[in-house]
Amino acid sequence: MQVELYGLLREAAGSDRVETPLTQPAPIEQVLQALVETYPGLAPHLPRVACAVGDTMRSRQATIAPDETLVLLPPVSGG
Repeated sequence: MQVELYGLLREAAGSDRVETPLTQPAPIEQVLQALVETYPGLAPHLPRVACAVGDTMRSRQATIAPDETLVLLPPVSGG
């Protein structure tokens, strides 16, 4: 399963696109846990990220299929 990363998430993982070893449909929360195992630098940021698949925001309880791309969006700050 592919995961796209933006902003500080990209910096923490060292790439804008990473893979997870999940090959079966899984809750997004499980995908995030798998990411932390491979990219521990993401751990402090993941509690605040928004999750999307395509143009649709998804909850962490939503199931994602292995052929879908999960997009993680960090919180935006500024004024």
